Amino acid sequence: MTARTILSSPLLHFFVLGGLVFAIYGLVNDSPTVADPEAITLQPAEAGQLVARFTATWDRPPTEVELEGLMRAWALEEAQYREAVALGLDQDDSVIRMRLSQKMEFISEAGAATLEADDAVLQAHLEAHAERFAEPTKLAFEQVLLPADAGDADAMRRALEQGADPATLSRGSLLPTRLPLSAETAIDRLFGGGFARTISELAGSGWSGPVQSTYGHHLVRVIELRPAVLPPLEAIRPKVEQDWRSTRAREMREEFGKALLERYDVTLPSAGEILAK
Repeated sequence: MTARTILSSPLLHFFVLGGLVFAIYGLVNDSPTVADPEAITLQPAEAGQLVARFTATWDRPPTEVELEGLMRAWALEEAQYREAVALGLDQDDSVIRMRLSQKMEFISEAGAATLEADDAVLQAHLEAHAERFAEPTKLAFEQVLLPADAGDADAMRRALEQGADPATLSRGSLLPTRLPLSAETAIDRLFGGGFARTISELAGSGWSGPVQSTYGHHLVRVIELRPAVLPPLEAIRPKVEQDWRSTRAREMREEFGKALLERYDVTLPSAGEILAK
């Protein structure tokens, strides 16, 4: 077996990832080791966490009596947890199963928080996921909402081209007759999906239409069209770095999950047969 073969082995990947997970778990887990199953001991650091949570909730530290109550409640919760586990109450519990799975996911991706990326890495991430960072197309425009029967749209268009005030021609509504430079998504939320894209194609054509929205038909004049633009890395570096780290965390979680499953002989029923029942 060559070194290349060994390095590409899924089993090796599993052991490496497993070692990494438990190393991270050792760093992030400050729970005390329970040497005596009959002993319940609250470490000072854990008591400090109780104080911190109380302070964050009530905007003041607990009194001595309150802290004694918090610590007794912690001891009772620990005792109840141990008894529940001893009775097997954690078995076949979907909530506990999900919470433990979430903890493993957290551990598997925790290493991403310490990763560092230089500008070359972030620039490559920015270009590979430009759709996540591009500033959207923006439009400023005027609109006239036509009568319900569309009326004489051509006559109204001529009037507008000759300088008529759109507000005096538009059918009564709460819609503004003039919108400042706005993102396509904001325009679509106001006029309905696809409206912004439709009127962007009318830029430079003066008063155009009718264009349909969720309110009816409009005559529209695009005042300004600012195409979508991808900002330079230096302008959005924190955002790109956060997205890159989130992406790496997801990749680490997926790699660990894949290696973990390869450790087991997994047998799953046919989805088609299950759905056919």
